[in-house]
Amino acid sequence: MFVGERPAPATNGGWFIPPVVTIIIPMTLPALMGHVTGSAARTLLVVGYATYGMGMLLFLLTFTLLYGRLVLHALPPAPLAPTLWIVLGPVGVGAAALITLASVSAPYFGDAADTVSAISLMGATALWGFGLFWIAIATTLLVRYLRKGGVPFHLGWWAFTFPLGAYTVATITLARAWQSMALEVVGALLYLGLVTFWVTVTSRTIGATRKGAIWRR
Repeated sequence: MFVGERPAPATNGGWFIPPVVTIIIPMTLPALMGHVTGSAARTLLVVGYATYGMGMLLFLLTFTLLYGRLVLHALPPAPLAPTLWIVLGPVGVGAAALITLASVSAPYFGDAADTVSAISLMGATALWGFGLFWIAIATTLLVRYLRKGGVPFHLGWWAFTFPLGAYTVATITLARAWQSMALEVVGALLYLGLVTFWVTVTSRTIGATRKGAIWRR
């Protein structure tokens, strides 16, 4: 980053990995908040919200680059097709983390706790809604790749699984927060899709490892 010139077509979903790392940090707060009180707890909350903002803004900036690249240039090479699914990682973790932050910070917001929780839930739901749009985009593009010759297997195929897993967790979290049966159904469908991807990628990984082809370029 900021080192040298890169052509726009070089932009790919792998660039979302750094933002995801910082957005994940707030998800660790429930395990930590039970062991601290007072100033230490407030400091953890500050760190949680700060890293969340850092990660989400980096995600938005990076996504702008990727979206522009997809709109203005030809599709990425087939081996990069799985990286398009990484977008679901920051979206899923971001939605779940927002609800988590509201939950663990409630005792420290006093009378404003309910307001913070409501705003966080609305924000998480809006972010989740964008994820639905991206699933449609990523699925459509994957079908196009498959029709044009397929996607050669490599370890990058795991990008089909972990981001979708994060989005599935966010869906289930929202379903419980809203007490929505419809979201529960969507979460179940996403889980089935996740299992399908996971079994497929795992079997392909084992097969490629046995053949010694997984490290070939």
